[in-house]
Amino acid sequence: YYDSCAVKPTILTNGGFFSMDNGGTCFNYMDNGIIINSTSSYKEGFGIINGELKYGIIGTEKFEDFVSGYPVLIKAGKKTQITYAKELNYKARRTVLAYNKFNIYLIAIEKPGMAFAEMQNLLLALKVDYAINLDGGGSTKVLHNGTCITKDWGNRAVDNVMAIYLKPQIIYRVQLGAFGSKSNADAFLLKIKALPDTIGAGYKNAYIRKIGKYYKVQVGAFSVKVNAIKVINDLKSKGYNAFLTT
Repeated sequence: YYDSCAVKPTILTNGGFFSMDNGGTCFNYMDNGIIINSTSSYKEGFGIINGELKYGIIGTEKFEDFVSGYPVLIKAGKKTQITYAKELNYKARRTVLAYNKFNIYLIAIEKPGMAFAEMQNLLLALKVDYAINLDGGGSTKVLHNGTCITKDWGNRAVDNVMAIYLKPQIIYRVQLGAFGSKSNADAFLLKIKALPDTIGAGYKNAYIRKIGKYYKVQVGAFSVKVNAIKVINDLKSKGYNAFLTT
């Protein structure tokens, strides 16, 4: 699957449970708004809504993608009482997807594996809010940039996969000048550092970056574009010509 992708996923792993007899998806699975498989049971799981990973029940919210958890391990920061999937509650290699408000976790458990209670204790130690068990055993396999990072016990054919595409973070900087002379750049930098700062722009922390043969005087390193634009507008009101660079 990875080789067939025109745009390669950063991380690729096995997805939800499937039948070893016929290769079909066992539970509920949705891709790009299309229900690939639907069952009346095990409707709890994880899906994507407006680009965010979210726990929910298929059919009750407008998920773009969805996979059932079998079982759901952590819900609202607490262990679930596992009343189903008991036939799988033994030490096994596992693939687990979890998240809290800070992070998304993809956890691959190698041999000798873990039972559900052990997994729940691990997840509570990581302080996750929600976690689901995905297909495991011989299917557990993780590729990072095309390289297998789990112990490869075989290349089992699977019915579905989960692909994660990491976006590079864009940093916005405000540039005021580019000088061929270091001394000229230093003199200009002192003027910027001395500017009154009523918007929290951080003028006193202005800096020089040498890019190619030029010394560039810049302010800030913003992850949010609108914050950088506020600084540009403030500098323009002070008589300085500034522009956005990344």
